[in-house]
This record gives sequence, C-alpha cells and structure tokens, in this order.
Amino acid sequence: MQLLNEGEIARLRQRQTDPAFAAAWGSVAERADRALQQRIDIPMAGGGWTHDFFCPDHAVRLEYDPARPEVGRCPIDGQVFAGEPYAGAWRTMTQSRVVAGLHAAALAWLVGGDERLAAHARAVLSGYAERYGDYPVHGEHAGQGRCMGQSLDEAVWSIPLAWAYDAVRETFDAPTRARIERDLLRPAAEHLLTQLWHRVHNIECWHLAGLATLGTVLDDERFVAPALDADWGLAAQLHEGVAADGWWWEGSPTYHFYTLEAVLSLATAIRRRHPGELAGGRLRAMLAAPLEIVRADLSLPATNDGWFVATERGFVARHAPRYELARGLWGDAAYDAPLARLYAGGESRDSVEALLFGPDTLPPPDRAMPVSTVQGPSGHAVLRGGAGGEERWLLLKYGPHGGGHGHPDKLALDLHAFGRPLAPDLGTPGYGIPLNRSWYRHTLAHNTVLLDGAPQPPATGELVRFVPPGEGAFAVADARVSWPTDAPAPYAGVAARRCILWRASARPYFLDLVLVRQPGDAPCQIDLAWHHRGALDLPGLEPSALPAAGETYALLRDIEQLHVREWHATWRLGEVGTALWGRDPRGATLFAAGAPDNPAAETLSLLLRRVTATEVTFAAVCEPFAGAPSIRSVTWQGDAPDAGVGLTINVEGDDFRDIWRITGRERSGGPTDFPPDAIVYEYTLDPPAIERR
Repeated sequence: MQLLNEGEIARLRQRQTDPAFAAAWGSVAERADRALQQRIDIPMAGGGWTHDFFCPDHAVRLEYDPARPEVGRCPIDGQVFAGEPYAGAWRTMTQSRVVAGLHAAALAWLVGGDERLAAHARAVLSGYAERYGDYPVHGEHAGQGRCMGQSLDEAVWSIPLAWAYDAVRETFDAPTRARIERDLLRPAAEHLLTQLWHRVHNIECWHLAGLATLGTVLDDERFVAPALDADWGLAAQLHEGVAADGWWWEGSPTYHFYTLEAVLSLATAIRRRHPGELAGGRLRAMLAAPLEIVRADLSLPATNDGWFVATERGFVARHAPRYELARGLWGDAAYDAPLARLYAGGESRDSVEALLFGPDTLPPPDRAMPVSTVQGPSGHAVLRGGAGGEERWLLLKYGPHGGGHGHPDKLALDLHAFGRPLAPDLGTPGYGIPLNRSWYRHTLAHNTVLLDGAPQPPATGELVRFVPPGEGAFAVADARVSWPTDAPAPYAGVAARRCILWRASARPYFLDLVLVRQPGDAPCQIDLAWHHRGALDLPGLEPSALPAAGETYALLRDIEQLHVREWHATWRLGEVGTALWGRDPRGATLFAAGAPDNPAAETLSLLLRRVTATEVTFAAVCEPFAGAPSIRSVTWQGDAPDAGVGLTINVEGDDFRDIWRITGRERSGGPTDFPPDAIVYEYTLDPPAIERR
C-alpha cells in the first residue's frame, strides 16, 4: 500500500483481536457487512447540493432513506419532498454512503482476507470506472463536481475511494487495475486540478487533500504538487488560515473541525513522501484551540455558520478521531490525555483512526476542566464557574467577521449552564432555505445590539480588558467595536462596548453593561436582543406589535411590551433557568416575543430592549440557576456611566450583599455610606481600572 506501511498494516491486523479495539473493529466489520447486504446502487446521474435537503418550513434536515430514491421526508410533519433540488441532494448522500461502505469493506478485507469483501470492493470500483466519465461537470455551489454536485464534495468523496483502492488493488489483475486508474482515479484527480481556487479556504483544503490522496495512491507527484505550493498549499493554508490561537479563520467550530479533518487527511497522505510538511505548529494549535474553551459537557457554541450540532453534549468527543490521527502522525503521547478525556464523556472508541493510528492504551481521564480564558486573535472571551454538571459558561464574541461564513454579531453573548444551551448562538441550518438569510445570518438572531433594524456591517472588535476569576476581585471580559465613518448607515462612526463583570462564587452571576454611542445629533433606533430557551415569566407584559422593519422582524410572533426602566425576568427549563434584572435607558420599551430557534420548528423567547437615542447604556444582572436563584433583589442608583455619572447596583441574596459601583470617564461623588456587611466592587469603564475595597 502507498498510504500505510507494512508495520501499520501488521498493527491493524493485530488489533482485530485486541479487546481494547473491539468497538473500533466491530464498527468497521458492521459497516462492511452492511455494505455486502445492500445493493450496489451507484446513481446514474451526478449529485446535487446537500444543503438543499432541508424542510423549507421547519429548517430541519429531511430524512434520508436509501430505499426511497430521490425523495426526503420532513421529520416534523411527514411531508415528502421530491424532484430537484431534493433528488440531487439524495444522490449525493447515496454516493457518500456507497463509498463509505466500499472503504469499510476494503479495510475489513485487508485485515481478514474475506473474498466476499474484495469482490464487493472490486464491483463498486469497477462500477464507478464505467460510469465516472459519463457524469457531466455540473454544480453551482463551491465549485463543480462530476459524481457529486460540487468540487468540495467530489474531493471529500475521492479520499475513501482512493483508500479503498489502495487496500484492495492487489486483488485486481493488471488490465483491470489499469482501467480503474485510467477511467476513475486519474480522471477524478484531473477534474480536481481544474477546480482549485488558489486561495486560503476550507474548500481548498479539501481540494488539496483529495488530490494528494489520489496522487499518492497513483504514485503521481503532479497531483501531490498543489499541496506543496508556497502560496496556497498546506503550509500557506495553515499559516494564513489559522489564527495564532489555533482557530480556523472562518470562526465556526464545525468548520474548524471540518477543515482540520481535511488538513489531517492531507498530512496523512504525504507524510512519507514529504514529512517536513508536518513540522509546523499551526496544525497542532488547531487541535488545541477547541479544548481550551470546550464546555464541561464537551460541547461548543455554534458561532458564525456553525451547525447547531456543536452545542450538543459530546460534540468535541465525536472528533476524537482527529486526535487519534494526530497521535499517529507525530507519535506524541501528549495526545493520550486529551483522548482519555474525550472518551470519558461516553463516546465509543470505535473509529478507523483509532484502529490505524491511535495508542495501544489510554491513561485514566484527567477530570480537570479548562479555566476561563481569552483567545484574542479569534475574539473569544470565555468566563466560567462551577464544574461538571454545575458549570456556568459565558462567551463574549468580538473578533474578526469570518468571511463568507461570518455572522454580523459583534459583542454577542452565548450562555450555557448546567449542560444546557440557555441563551445560545443559533448558528445556521442548511444554506438552501430562505430562513438562513432572513433570520440566522441576521444580527437580530444573536444576543447583541443592532441599529434601525439593520444587520451590523462586518467589523473586528478589540478586547479592552480580560481578568479571569481568581486574579482580581471579580472577573472581567470587556470588549468594544467601532465602525468607520464610511460604513453603511446607520452604523457609520458608531461605537459599541460590552463589559461583563463576573462574580465568582459557589453560585456565580454576572453584570452585563452595553454602551452604544453615535456620532452627530440624529438619534436612531437601538435594539438589544436577548434570546433564551424556556418559559418566560415577566410580570406586566401587555399585547403589542412591532413597527414594520423588514422580513426579519416579521418572523417574531406573540409580541408583548412593557414600559418600565427596571424589570425582572425569569426563564425556566424544568429545574434550570436564568434570572435577569434589567435597567434600560430613559424612554426605552421592552418587547417580549417568540422567535425561531434552531430548528425553526421550535420557538425561543426573545427580549428586545429598544430605545431611540444617540448615546445609551443598557445594564443587567444575570444569574443562571438550578432550582431557584440565589439573588433575591437588585436595586439601581445613578445612571449611564459612559456619561461620567456613576451607576451603583445593589445585589442582595440570602447570605450576601454585593454593591457594584461603575464609573465612566470621571469619578462621581455618589453615595459612599455602604452597609457594613456589603462587599463593594468598583470598575471604571474608561480608563479600564479594576479594584476592590
């Protein structure tokens, strides 16, 4: 084989009977057996775009059934969608299923020598060789494919195809081997050469990975050469596309792991021919970055065009195969501890990567969790308190936009607590549905500020100050963003700032201060959105309506309003929830509404804090809780600290009294006779000083 050496093949065969790898080998064997049982139903036509395989009404993926050709069923109401674009998406998923079965059968044959598996692999490869040349070049999303609907999917599909051929090629006679390479593998590689973007992008990483894998199997350096290109090859993709903190530049955990999978596939293909390409530190940084902010339940936020699956328990553990592969690429035992931690969450160690590249044994899992941290280049400030199922986790997102996969959400928050996404970033569903543009990629769908109902223009914020718990009287995540004077109206020259003051304790809570300042004297409508799951309790709400503000605001329903400056809202999801005490600018209106969740068939509670002004400060005290909040009351004194006037916040619980004194550009007199049992905290917004007295 070109992709595995003799020692690796011998180790793979030994692991067939190793109890430590019973799950991994059983998974390969089960998929191989399933491939034998199913018909070899290679579609006659090329595939389409899988983002179209979604219900347009409920924003959920349709159910794929290999026995019902070219249709999909909505899991919400059972509606069946047929014809294009659903049929094309079905064909793409079928092509992927056929090749996944081919790959499993080929590996199982390599281990056990079962001729039925070799015969299946030969039949599939021969079938594709007969058909590949008849697939026309087609597609309009992310390049063009032949077998698939885009060059991205073509590249992804080609990698297990090449691995399977490499495993079983010795079972072909010479004429058949020549035909498979001439009519399938080489044309696939030639097609990918025509689809190269010559720029840094996750799609280009897959192009390079597909080409390098095909080139290695064909022993043709011409197809490997693009991966070595100085301007857009592997080294350039890592240097230009990976931030210094290790995150892929598009700002999405799902795209991060998607790109990481491509880069590791590429590195695996060329590791023997060009071992020096694996020496850079950015690839290792990509593996480390998610582990620095991962939540206790091994989930991540669905930032930017992030699939909401990232918020599910165990999401990072499902990417343990990436860490298994890294362990094999570098032979570095430092990956053993992260692997043990990922599998401790309950994920089965059943991947091909574990069989091929993982360590023989893993150490006992280290239960220590990451700490609060800031990842400056990517704009992630994460504060956390508690541990395990009691963890409270908050993200303040302020960094680069993320290009075509970025969302207009500077200074957005994502709150996760007790293993639940309470006030989440909604990420994105399939790109082919209208709601993706009108809702999920609009600022209103995020927990941040927007002006005149218009989405924020792309921007990059900056961190003002970050103090993790334990290094000060309280933790701080303070960031700001400003738009240039030539930005689209109404954002031209606007500056915004969000300051989180985190009170670390057995039951932590935080202060949330949002400041917006416009240039000039003309006021505009300023909205601050807060989305939360669960049932809302907010006394005093009355039925209302929102003035027309485009199709995004039209998605809100069951609108109510409240005309008060100070208010107290509570959300509950069973025994878990969040209590929020707010203070809004003078003249503000508080709206409550139902809004699309992800999926859109479910509903989020939305609080919209609205005021028309040129300069405002919104303030809130927020406590995620299990059972009941520990805070009994919050009282406010003073006004907007950005105007040089002090804001004093008295937070009382059953066994504590905290007084927060927030000042702006200058110290105000204000009250100084605080109760003797109070703990007084002070924070100056400008300049950013922090002290406790």
